[in-house]
Amino acid sequence: MLTNVMKRYIKVSLIVLLVVQAMQVQCQDIQFSQFYTAALYQNPAFAGSAHFDRAMFHQRLQWPKLDGKYTTSMFSYDKFFRRYSSGFGLMVLQDFQGASNISSTEVHFQYAYEVFLNSKFTFRPGIQLGVGQRYLNYNDFVFPRNLDDNGFIPGSSKPESNNRIIYPDVSSGALVYSDNLWIGYSAHHINRPNQSFLGDIIKYPIKHAFTGGYKILMHKHLNLNYQGEDPINFTITPTFHYKFQGKSDQLDLGIYAMYDWLVLGFWYRGIPFKTYEKLSYLNNESYVALGGVRFGKFTVNYSYDFSVSKIGWIGQTGGAHEINLTFINQNKQKKKKKTMKRLPCPDFYQEIIKEDLSH
Repeated sequence: MLTNVMKRYIKVSLIVLLVVQAMQVQCQDIQFSQFYTAALYQNPAFAGSAHFDRAMFHQRLQWPKLDGKYTTSMFSYDKFFRRYSSGFGLMVLQDFQGASNISSTEVHFQYAYEVFLNSKFTFRPGIQLGVGQRYLNYNDFVFPRNLDDNGFIPGSSKPESNNRIIYPDVSSGALVYSDNLWIGYSAHHINRPNQSFLGDIIKYPIKHAFTGGYKILMHKHLNLNYQGEDPINFTITPTFHYKFQGKSDQLDLGIYAMYDWLVLGFWYRGIPFKTYEKLSYLNNESYVALGGVRFGKFTVNYSYDFSVSKIGWIGQTGGAHEINLTFINQNKQKKKKKTMKRLPCPDFYQEIIKEDLSH
């Protein structure tokens, strides 16, 4: 029969194995389900894309029923300078893994330039410069060297390795869009910063992402209006978001429906035709449902991930909750000024701007 000390040692050994693996493995970026409401995180080319002052707060809680849950908070602010055809952005992100054993903090500055290619298409290249910090809390762990046959050894030492790393981070991206169609590409961590806590070199893999969609103006087809006034804003927008980083890749396919002050969305995350050979299961991750409302200058969106992956069914993860609060401070513009072409993403920007210019 195993003694309590031996049981504890086995349990601790497993924990240490997981920690060492976490310190050695090539990291993967945080994944947001509401990738368009977290625009600046998705692609630096979105900086200033609303053409007004815009502030966003984004919160994600993934797998709340597991000890290994992820809690991520993001704040961003961006502004467009019409005179220079330029957008500037600031993004701050903080992420906690498990019981705050591993945490990361990032601060990024973004710049995007707007180029009118012709009467239909606009091009936006963007760059992002930032700094990141990762922290590993050794105090929450008991290592084998801290135990003997009598139990815990008072004053025993922790592993001789760094518990905090700071690194520069460089990313870039681009967007091409018209009134109804857009497509974008972004590359994050192009300088491949070192992520190892152990003093060796483990390069952060570059994350490549492609995104796009097409906005269908349903109110023109259905002729919805208020007794001859401007038509109700009713659109349907199919979208996609494909990203790959190291040996991992993922695809989001979905559709948004926006009717006046209400937006609904549903999409699937996974690559159903791809099988992980060593694990013998399909790449199915989750279904995501979203609902959002607009009131004045504010919009609020909430989404929930229904886990369909193997870890979801076995561990009963609790899915993932995500909420976004966006504030757009539209400045009064003279009607004689040229209207700026705006991204046709699934959001409330066009409706807010239309109301502002109508006063």
